[in-house]
Amino acid sequence: MNFLTFLQTFRRGQLVSEGDDRLHELIEAIGETSGSGSLTLKIDFKTNKAGQLETTPTITIKKPSKSIGTGIYWPTIDGLLSRSDPNQADIEDYIGARSGTDE
Repeated sequence: MNFLTFLQTFRRGQLVSEGDDRLHELIEAIGETSGSGSLTLKIDFKTNKAGQLETTPTITIKKPSKSIGTGIYWPTIDGLLSRSDPNQADIEDYIGARSGTDE
């Protein structure tokens, strides 16, 4: 039997059905993320004690990951994160300083 016939007849078409499902899952993920991915078909072969050839196919996909974006933080002296730049005054402080000088 040739390779294509092997794929089509393995477990009465189960391998092709599984491949279709994984391919659909991969293409859907690529469409959602505009990323890239891969589908891998691995077939292990071994001879059993009776002299028969056992085959074990595995189909895996590598889907692109969704990025949740980048956050900007500054480290504090205490080793924590802050959303505020410690070298930049708050706008409230600036407004308070200006209104105090105008009086």
